[in-house]
Amino acid sequence: MAKSSLRNRILQIRVSSCIIVILCLITVIQFFITCGKYNYPHTPRTELVDKLFTGVTPFLASKQSKPDCTYINILQSKKSHHSWDIPRKYDDFSPKGIMNGSYAPEECNPLFSVAILVTYRNRQSQLDIFLPYMHNWLRKQNIHYKIYLIEQEDEKPWNKGMLYNIGAKYAIADKFPCLILHDVDLLPLDESNLYVCMKEPRHMSASIDKFRFVLTYDTLVGGVLAMRSEQYLLVNGFSNRFHGWGGEDDDLADRIASRKLSILRFPRDMSEYTMLVHHPEPKNSERQRIMSENKQHISEDGLNSVVYESIQVKPQRLFTMIKVKL
Repeated sequence: MAKSSLRNRILQIRVSSCIIVILCLITVIQFFITCGKYNYPHTPRTELVDKLFTGVTPFLASKQSKPDCTYINILQSKKSHHSWDIPRKYDDFSPKGIMNGSYAPEECNPLFSVAILVTYRNRQSQLDIFLPYMHNWLRKQNIHYKIYLIEQEDEKPWNKGMLYNIGAKYAIADKFPCLILHDVDLLPLDESNLYVCMKEPRHMSASIDKFRFVLTYDTLVGGVLAMRSEQYLLVNGFSNRFHGWGGEDDDLADRIASRKLSILRFPRDMSEYTMLVHHPEPKNSERQRIMSENKQHISEDGLNSVVYESIQVKPQRLFTMIKVKL
């Protein structure tokens, strides 16, 4: 009788252990299912060239004596950087060829002109890393680019959407056909990540180390997004109603979908970024309500209605500064 009782206890322990192990496995699987996609839908490498949008600003002078720049070697590169290899100081950075945040290759005629819009407030330590890193990165890509830094110069709640709208106005006035909306805390790691627009909006930062290099949800467009200027005009830019952190990117994704545009991405191994450490901005507790209301007001709220006070527009060596009060 004692042996039978002991056997039953052992069996109960084994069954309980199995149940616990199974439940743990289900929890882990569910975690990864609900927390994003490692291999997300993307444009294959072999089709990227056909999907790229070529165009340069009319102010860029081409020379018949120079060949057109080529980009196949960049797109086919397998070289990536590690986040721990990124310098935290650039004592030997050279700004050669850069003026007012703009650069164009000397040895060939670029096929792409790109305005990189960076919204900013009180992130000097990140900016000190971002600017030299990005200039070193971009000067290798044979593109014509210009970095605009749009700084919010007041104590009001942060409004990234308004700042992007303001920067877009300046870049579009400068005839840039492609806009890249770029968070100051994100740095690309894969050298094949060509900084240009595609024929449809392109979400560039689909694979970020902070989020385990997973795409957290299909409609994500936050972080780094490339859009043709005409598409930014078509969706009327960002809503101006999102004060504080969160909501403006998802609202922009709704605007993109409402105009029957698709969100394209490079493969995961071409889209890796590292995120610099920073303190988060206060969250916008009204973001869900505003998103719901905005579905009916795209044509009235956005690029065509942004109101701000211009404090200073000042070209500097590594960027063009646009200081505003909202």
